[in-house]
Amino acid sequence: MSDLWSCPRCGRPFARPNHPHSCVRATVEDFLAGRSDAERALFAALRDACPGTAAPAKTRVGFQRRRIHAAANGWSRGALRAHVVLRRRVDDPRFHRVDALAPDCFVHHFVLRSPGEVDETLRELLREAYESYG
Repeated sequence: MSDLWSCPRCGRPFARPNHPHSCVRATVEDFLAGRSDAERALFAALRDACPGTAAPAKTRVGFQRRRIHAAANGWSRGALRAHVVLRRRVDDPRFHRVDALAPDCFVHHFVLRSPGEVDETLRELLREAYESYG
């Protein structure tokens, strides 16, 4: 990731200079603060399946190669809200919403309620996002 621009204030890396962001120094531990062991296990399952570097922000933890290609977005009643960015739309019941941001950019939103939901299909999609979008 040495070819990325890093914000001089917060140190966060980006694919292009002066990318707008919240400019807050955040850590994965900040994201997990006050979370139960079960919630931490959900995050660990997603993190272990996501290739790339963890890129914590104010309210989420993205996973980055050059760009954020997946993220843990927050918590909802003990479940982890997340997304994966793909160059194609994937119809899978785990995705409760798919946002088309461009003809080749689809954000697939899902919720993890147990670590076992990070199955081989999701692992493949996370790898695809890393290779093609990240």
